[in-house]
Amino acid sequence: MIKNRLTAALTAFCLCFGLAAEIMNFGIFAKDEVFAKGEILAKSGGSEMDYNGVKVAYVPIDNRPVNKERAEYLAASAGVELILPPEDLYRTALDNMTPNENGTTYGDREAIVNWLKSIDSECDYFVLSLDQLLSGGLVTSRWFSNSDLSFEYEIADYIASLSENNTVVLFDTVMRLASTVNYQGYQSVEYDRLRVYGAAARQTLSPENLSVQNIIDGYRYDENGEVIQSSLPNEKIEKYLSSRERKLKLIDYVLENALDNIDFCFIGVDDSSNGVNIQTNEINYIRSKTGDKGACFAATDELGLMGITRVLSLLYGGTGVSVTYFGGAEDSMADGFDFETLRQNVNSHISSLNCGVTNEGETLSVLIFTNANHSSAAAALVARAASNIENNIPTVIIDPTYGSGNKALERSLANSGISPTMLLAYSNWNTAGNAMGLALSNGIARYLYLKRSANITEESHRGFLKAITFSFLKDISYKLYGFSINNPSSMEFLSYGYLLEKINSGKMIRSLSPYSDGYHETAVCSNFRYPWNRTFEMTFDISFKSFLPGDADLDGKVSVSDYILIKLAMLNLANLDGEAKKAADINGDGKLSSLDYIAVRLHLLGIKPLGEV
Repeated sequence: MIKNRLTAALTAFCLCFGLAAEIMNFGIFAKDEVFAKGEILAKSGGSEMDYNGVKVAYVPIDNRPVNKERAEYLAASAGVELILPPEDLYRTALDNMTPNENGTTYGDREAIVNWLKSIDSECDYFVLSLDQLLSGGLVTSRWFSNSDLSFEYEIADYIASLSENNTVVLFDTVMRLASTVNYQGYQSVEYDRLRVYGAAARQTLSPENLSVQNIIDGYRYDENGEVIQSSLPNEKIEKYLSSRERKLKLIDYVLENALDNIDFCFIGVDDSSNGVNIQTNEINYIRSKTGDKGACFAATDELGLMGITRVLSLLYGGTGVSVTYFGGAEDSMADGFDFETLRQNVNSHISSLNCGVTNEGETLSVLIFTNANHSSAAAALVARAASNIENNIPTVIIDPTYGSGNKALERSLANSGISPTMLLAYSNWNTAGNAMGLALSNGIARYLYLKRSANITEESHRGFLKAITFSFLKDISYKLYGFSINNPSSMEFLSYGYLLEKINSGKMIRSLSPYSDGYHETAVCSNFRYPWNRTFEMTFDISFKSFLPGDADLDGKVSVSDYILIKLAMLNLANLDGEAKKAADINGDGKLSSLDYIAVRLHLLGIKPLGEV
């Protein structure tokens, strides 16, 4: 009945404007054909490489959103199937959280090894956290202090054997300067005092004296050979140093026994500081061991994503990356956590992803904000990004200035006409190194897939949309607007809504060989939460509200009513916006034209499917 009324109303309206012939040509009872979306593969026109569905086994460092959800989104955006063990097996529980099913507050190392053995026959690519496999997670790697390492060495031996017949990428961390607050009773006072103790300068060992034992022997002494004092009880200092010793011995054992067979080892230096400290000799030693089969830089929370992108880059052959800095501070330390210049850290991240910095040939454009000349540099970066988009240049934006408290770039981006989905990646998350790793791993993975994959799936577009939505809503919003951890309902949803509308109203790059873009599904965000009670660990669910191309009246099918609505809208006699406008724009060029309603007409007449635009 409703359909008949709609058809009658449209018929009467069209008679007034000379469109009756169109209705008669179709027949008032034209067949209501539904456009079948499914998982249609779009030919990219580029290489014949097709790694869609390739399985990558992934053992995260813990279950925080940056290590779980964001890794899943990245993998989906590049068409690979990421396989993870059950979350309870790699979950970390802080002091205020419920323990895992087995009663522990850290990952089940033996169970994860058994899981790896069970999937070995179906998977050839492995990205593995040593902190998880050897210590039960990042937090516990800073806490365990056992001296009998026979159990851990057995696991390391298994990793070495796994690497003999598979592509294995490992990632690990240099122990931070202090342990974790709210774990095993540790509080901020103890963290602060331990960090001061760890940050005190030690003697830097010469290459010929750089050994595990000499590093351990130097833990307690400053650069002048004097015992470093602390207001903490001696047993807490000894516990801290024993944990460092354990962790150094474990990575040394792994590198000694598995380095020849693994593909690469990422080493993140967590919570470091500028200058010489207790980590310096450890960093120098690990770098001397890994050589060109590893990378060591200041950052941790992006390591899992870096490992996944490393696998993708091996499959698709890497790429050149063009890097442009805005602000003039690229040859300075990016923040107080780094021990290298911003440029050095960026170059190390790129090379570790099997890529290179170049301005020649095929390139991905990476635009990086620095700590100087905030307002003018931000405006210049946003202008370059807009120009890149206009000229079909795939672009990544990185803001490593979190430590400065500056918000110039976020304001410029939020108020610009740039659609976030027309970028390949963005991040300003937490420390400079983390922002670099998150943006580069997401951007390079998506670039390689769009450029080199013979087939591009709709599922990959959804993965990308989740990745970019998470980056913008979390990274920009918590920094630019600020939110309450204790009262999530106080979040400025208007601000979230503003950014989400920018995402949902824009188009996305759908292929690079040849270049094409078009509308995407509408992202819906819900269930905002803080699982670790920290603002920068905020997470939320992302789902999609789908539309059918051609379904301008959003009734779930493509019919003569849609054809008429699109034609009326093209003549400015009807208004279509939001989902309806996306559905009506069949060829995805951002405007309604005769090409769109003709495409619907040909579809309804059975001449040409809507998928062929």
